[in-house]
Amino acid sequence: MASEPTTRPSGPLGGLRLCVAEVRAYPGRVIGVAVACALTATGVGACLVLLAAVSGPSYPEGSAARAAATDAQSLLGLLLTLLLMSAVLVTGSTVALWTNQRLGQFAVLRALGVTAGRLRSLVVADVALVALLPSAAAAVAGTVPAAGFGRRMLIERELFPAAVDLPPAGQSWAIAAGACLGTCAVAVLAALASVLAAGRVQPIDLLKDQSLALAPPRRNAGRLVAGIAMALLLCGPVLALMVVMDMPPVLQGALVLALAMSVIPTLAVLAPWFVPLLVGPCCALLGLLDRKAGRIAAAGLRAAPARTAAIAVPVLLAVGTVVCLLGSGATIGAAVQQQTEQALRADAVVTAEPGSRLPARPAGLPGGTAVAPIATKVTAPPSLFDDKPKPTRAWGVDGAALRSVLDLGEQQGRLDELAPGTFAAGSTEATSHHWKLGQDVTFTLADGQQAQLRLVAVYQRDLAFPSYVLPADLALAHTPAPYADQVLLGGDPGGWELRPGQRLATRADHLAHLRPRSAQDDMASRLIVAVVGGYALLAVANTCAIAQRDRRSQRAHLRALGLGRGQLLRCVVYEVLASALVGTALAVVTAGICLVPLARAVGQGLPALDVPWTVGVLLGVLVATALPAALAARPLRGIQRQFATGSA
Repeated sequence: MASEPTTRPSGPLGGLRLCVAEVRAYPGRVIGVAVACALTATGVGACLVLLAAVSGPSYPEGSAARAAATDAQSLLGLLLTLLLMSAVLVTGSTVALWTNQRLGQFAVLRALGVTAGRLRSLVVADVALVALLPSAAAAVAGTVPAAGFGRRMLIERELFPAAVDLPPAGQSWAIAAGACLGTCAVAVLAALASVLAAGRVQPIDLLKDQSLALAPPRRNAGRLVAGIAMALLLCGPVLALMVVMDMPPVLQGALVLALAMSVIPTLAVLAPWFVPLLVGPCCALLGLLDRKAGRIAAAGLRAAPARTAAIAVPVLLAVGTVVCLLGSGATIGAAVQQQTEQALRADAVVTAEPGSRLPARPAGLPGGTAVAPIATKVTAPPSLFDDKPKPTRAWGVDGAALRSVLDLGEQQGRLDELAPGTFAAGSTEATSHHWKLGQDVTFTLADGQQAQLRLVAVYQRDLAFPSYVLPADLALAHTPAPYADQVLLGGDPGGWELRPGQRLATRADHLAHLRPRSAQDDMASRLIVAVVGGYALLAVANTCAIAQRDRRSQRAHLRALGLGRGQLLRCVVYEVLASALVGTALAVVTAGICLVPLARAVGQGLPALDVPWTVGVLLGVLVATALPAALAARPLRGIQRQFATGSA
């Protein structure tokens, strides 16, 4: 069995020797950092290649290609930020655990005469070497294929100009090299705290006690004050905005992520107070599940709340992000679906194929009704929630005709009273602006001109449909290049003349294929979840694997006391799964805090969940906790090997 490398490194190859010895002795310590750096180098390189491709050409103003390029730049910028932030968190936490377990080794080096500065340089070189090799391999092998896959995926969702190709090979390779070097720099910066800690080693004190890994989060007054301050200053204002103030549902949905990103770190800071409360029920459950191995695992949970918290916090981040962020989209999507089903009276709906537009005045339906709302935008006066309002989606249509094919849920007034000089508004906009029926409001129309209109109707199904309805003639006169948003058909759709670029669907088919969220919003949400959740699960796996090293003596003594190999394996798996269960319970609390107010605002009894992604992340938690812990603990070894390992 390899032992701790204690040879005094000297010369320029000292850092390389220390790194090679560390990898040979404990490869599990560096796997997490290596995987994180490889994924980051590939992702960052692919994003930069796509950004270079989409930023090069010039696009006609107002064209579909320009809109797709703008969407692609926003998504890629978001993904770059998430990749770098997550890489810093995972690399920093993993190297911190890794460094804590090497404090005894560093103490020996200090005793042999290695200076603090030299020791710090060795740790920097160690981290840089661990990051460089996987980053270089991943950047060379994965950047261009990942960029090609991302381009095809974005084109399918109409978020990338189809005519834009990837940059030339030379530029792509230069970007890959830059991504590799940048990833190494990020890894070193993330490990800076551990580098400084290594230089502060006191040999005599550390040689007395080398079991310093996973230093417990203590219950101290400063931590408690910080947690309470975060709850009051970060979570409180956002929660008050969602619950107390009558905010539009769309704004509440945007606040869900902000609230989740406030609640999750607050629970992490207050983990020493929350975790013991949840450990008790988990221990009781383990005792019922397995009388012998379960009770031993429960004792391990009670004895080391720090280890439980170290596993529970990244599980909270992974599960909480998926449930809250995708749950908010699913909740709003369910409300949009419900409102559309309740409102749609038309027998069929005509929509435009991608890249096409419906004429503003399409032909009628023989023997039936064809209503073509004109797509336009208006800018309302400032309100309490928006002091700099942006153009809002609106329809220009005949109110009486619209009522025959669509029930918008009129709360006040009637849509058939829509006439020149009037408008109708959704209840969200009317409430936020405190408008009353008969009130005159000045709008900025799509062509920049202003018009004073009188409110004649307020409707409630404005989450699934535009916020404003204007007279058709007004929309036609003030909308550059007007077109119909869709055509709602009342009667037999067989008489409709379907032209190229048009798609006709019956009411049932239209509702079955309805996309409640935009492709950009859906893609952005899943990017956030994939990156944050993936890195959090990687942190869970690193923690579960590294934490097992300091428990070798405990496992050897358990085997000596008569615990079988299968029982020892169950002890290891039970303990890490119970810790993950604590994190999942905290994620459920977070989801309740964030999603219940949103569900109430959009008229849903309970929040909806994105079931496939939620099940997927829960399975990921199961694999990321149980498998690395079992592999690192090696509970199926013979008793002699257990004692040999434990005394090493």
